[in-house]
Amino acid sequence: MRIKVMVLGLVSVLASWQARADDTAATVPGATADGNAPVEQVVISGDKLKRTEIDSSASVGSRNGRQISESGSTTLEDVAGQMANVGTASGLSIRGINSYGPAGGGGGRTITMVVDGVQQDGFGQDISALSVWDADRVEVLRGPQSTNQGRNSLAGAVVMKTRDPSDIPDFSYRVSTGNENAQRIAVAGGGAIIDQVLAGRITFEDRKRDGDVFDPTRNDKRFNHDDGHTLRAKLRITPIGNNYQALITLVDDKQQLGSPGVEAVTRPIAARQNLSNDPRNADNLTRSAALEQTSKAGGADITLLTTYSHNLYSRVQDYDGTELNQGYRTGENIDRQFSQEARANFETTLFGHSLKGVAGIYYQNAHYSGNDLFTVPVSYVLGLTGQCQVQAACDAAYGSEFINRGNLEADDTKTHAVFGEFDYVIGKLTATAGMRYDSERQTRVLTTATSGTSPLATRIVGQLIGGGIFAPDGLQNLQSDNTVWLPKLGLRYALAPAWVAGLTAQRGYRTGGVNYSYERGSNAYGPEFTKNYEASLKGVVGNGMVVALNAYRIDWSNQQIDIGRNTLDTYLVNAGSSRLQGLEAEIRGKVMPHLELFGALGLSKSRFIDFDTPQGNYAGKEFARSPRQTQSVGFSWTPDHWLFNANLVHSGSNYTSPDNTDRNDGSTVLGAKAAYTLSNGVSLFAFGSNLTNRTYITANHLDSVTGRYLVNLGNARQIGFGVQGHI
Repeated sequence: MRIKVMVLGLVSVLASWQARADDTAATVPGATADGNAPVEQVVISGDKLKRTEIDSSASVGSRNGRQISESGSTTLEDVAGQMANVGTASGLSIRGINSYGPAGGGGGRTITMVVDGVQQDGFGQDISALSVWDADRVEVLRGPQSTNQGRNSLAGAVVMKTRDPSDIPDFSYRVSTGNENAQRIAVAGGGAIIDQVLAGRITFEDRKRDGDVFDPTRNDKRFNHDDGHTLRAKLRITPIGNNYQALITLVDDKQQLGSPGVEAVTRPIAARQNLSNDPRNADNLTRSAALEQTSKAGGADITLLTTYSHNLYSRVQDYDGTELNQGYRTGENIDRQFSQEARANFETTLFGHSLKGVAGIYYQNAHYSGNDLFTVPVSYVLGLTGQCQVQAACDAAYGSEFINRGNLEADDTKTHAVFGEFDYVIGKLTATAGMRYDSERQTRVLTTATSGTSPLATRIVGQLIGGGIFAPDGLQNLQSDNTVWLPKLGLRYALAPAWVAGLTAQRGYRTGGVNYSYERGSNAYGPEFTKNYEASLKGVVGNGMVVALNAYRIDWSNQQIDIGRNTLDTYLVNAGSSRLQGLEAEIRGKVMPHLELFGALGLSKSRFIDFDTPQGNYAGKEFARSPRQTQSVGFSWTPDHWLFNANLVHSGSNYTSPDNTDRNDGSTVLGAKAAYTLSNGVSLFAFGSNLTNRTYITANHLDSVTGRYLVNLGNARQIGFGVQGHI
């Protein structure tokens, strides 16, 4: 009932932002290149005010469907990693801010990921294996998207739009094989079911790959396997022409992944061996549905967007990653979310000048449930809690004793929001004002049970709880409320028909919540905020080469930091502050009819101002997993029946944790694709990634047992060939 009231209350003023263009993304007539012919500008899919790339101060990296197909990219990680100030090797980061936050914890992610209008929640945000087959457009919006997206978009957003149905029938396919026993089969097709009224589209991709890590303990050649499929169905309904459209999207995406962790002490890293005596596997299943209804009313474009997603993540994990019997972890995590958004886009005249705006309301009901079991050595727990003066002595005394820790969790989050953003044009000057009000309530029900696997282990557990070292077991019902205002102000000035300069100031935030420490119990913490200042310069040179420059500064306050004493004592408080600054420069476009160039440079410098923990004061240190620079260059050359595409992507080294002790390697990775199209339209192609076969660490010094540790490695060289076609 509440949703219906919200929708009906604003149905006359709420609206749509469906974006289509060349290569199925929207284009509009734009500026002229060097004063010559008009250049078609692409509407930003993630901008609800429907600005074009040039006429926006936002820092946006993008690729359309043609560019993605020519590059040979198969995952969202491949595409996003080519853009300025986007790191993917050590987990997704934008502008040096990791998606889990710079201090490794917090109430939510810092980056929102949206696929076909559906926000991906929980483990559904994993971009490492998310397919871009039949993608229409991929965008990375750098900087806070809080006015647009609300919670969990403090650092930015990744937006992917796949092809919509059309009345024109088409069918495409791609089959490939490669080293590591890699196989991919993909098909896509659709057309009119009832001409001008009903059209459909179905896409499917199935993949298998053994991976590049071998486990000799279990003789497992597929230890780092990557299997899965993506099935997507779309239905477009236009019963009364362009006055109303309903777009239904259904997705079933499954990822079955191994582990990239390799032994780093008893084996050379380059051997790519993991010695686990138990599996380290994860299954990730996401199903989603979206209904986007667009119509026109009272001179406004109206959009009602309803989405539902369900993510099931299950894992079996050797806890120590060695051949020793040192425990394991199993778990099943479920994320469900339902959302309803209604918005209106309009254009009018106010005091003789153009006013363009969007206004809307938003509701989300998200649920998380977890059922996790940890079986760990008694000596490991005693060492973490400071009860072992000599770890080796504890290992010898309690080597066969284990503790079971079971967690049952049920979280609910309800969010209500009202938002609006407006552009007012006076000659060459455009003034922007935006605001979002977010109200959120979180409830968390947590049940814990701790026991020993033997009488001795059980007695030790009782002593840890009785001595106040472990929090007592039982049920806890926790609650947290957050209410925030998120303003945005900006100015843009048209320096020339093809060049626009801009200044923007806005507030970003990440939601608060309640965390649980095994040692101290529950603890509530509030949201964290950023003040963001950005300058931009965008334009077009030559025959359509787009150039974009953005410089930024971010002041972060009430930062959520972990002041826990060890990994059993996660204890988040709002006691940190930090500062970031940097720039992005991107250039892309055709310099000749058959030659397209790409280039990106990102610089990001992060620094904690206040961050005091029991392990030390981290003031002045850099964020964890925050590369200070990223660069990429690439080209796509299509002479006659040939295609040659190559890209070189570099990401700088970064620290594993806020203490700035261990570093993850920087990486420079070369990828390429070559194809020849026969007279019948069938293309034969060969492809490769990490062609120089560089070995680089993406997560360093992952402690396992005393004197041992693992490291995560980037993918080894992958090469293959295949055939694709389009009808």
